[in-house]
Amino acid sequence: MIYEFGAGNGTLAYDITKALDLFGQKNYTYKAIDRNESNYIYEVKNYKNFKKSKSIILSNELFDAIPHHLASIQEGKIYEKYVELKNDKFIEVLDLPSDCCIEKRLSKVNEKIINAESEIMCKNYQIKEKFNSIISEGYVLTIDYGMIEKDLFYNGKKKSLMSVINNHNFYNDYFFSPGKSDITFQVDMEDISYDFNEIGLINKFITSQRQFLYSLGLGECLVALSKSKIGSEKINKNRYAINQLIKPNGMGNYFVRLDTTNNNNFSLDRLQIEKKIYDNFPVIEEFPQRFELPGVYKQNIIIQEEFN
Repeated sequence: MIYEFGAGNGTLAYDITKALDLFGQKNYTYKAIDRNESNYIYEVKNYKNFKKSKSIILSNELFDAIPHHLASIQEGKIYEKYVELKNDKFIEVLDLPSDCCIEKRLSKVNEKIINAESEIMCKNYQIKEKFNSIISEGYVLTIDYGMIEKDLFYNGKKKSLMSVINNHNFYNDYFFSPGKSDITFQVDMEDISYDFNEIGLINKFITSQRQFLYSLGLGECLVALSKSKIGSEKINKNRYAINQLIKPNGMGNYFVRLDTTNNNNFSLDRLQIEKKIYDNFPVIEEFPQRFELPGVYKQNIIIQEEFN
């Protein structure tokens, strides 16, 4: 069983299952799970009841979308930020924390926080409980963007690390276009480790998305892509998509972690990939349409290939 949590519109599920079919893998069941059900690209359902089994659990940008509490620590006293409506405008006010999870998380920070702004994810989302109810044996693969504790919680931190995204633009004001903007957070990587440890998962590695993809043979795939006969337009489109995934200052900095139910000998460094896969790796299909190439790519003025 493969379970994808936070599957959105099903694009990743579509890509993964098409790739598995391409590689001749048939012995699996893939369930794409999300609160908002759809069947336009791939069947996505809000599954409620799960049977414990040997499984792979996948999440891609799931934890960053979970609601966080905004806290302000002033002279050692912890406040939570609330929103009120005044004169037809949203305003921010401080009051006592609404949940003990805020103080609980701050108490685990190595450094005593006296003055700082912070964002804290509480545990009422029940994801770890769902993971635990599904997996009897297997792996949990988590892809997200986040930070380690010392970069999230430190004295003198004046700005929130949340992102407000509207029409592909980023804003600092979370009052911008309310109800029409996506609000995401830097994931607290230590907090995920606490949760996973509580349900008996053992971490095998944490790495960047860039390094993870190169370890899976992305460099060799780029070489094969440049030599393929699919046409320059498709080559450019796929090179652009790959470049977006590995940008050092962009998605390439996402973290990828693999956790398992038992302490096996899996090692990403010792992973061996059949060479034939490089010559037959899946490329972006017309359906579902994901993006239009920027004009500079359409003119074939594109970045130099890393491999020749």
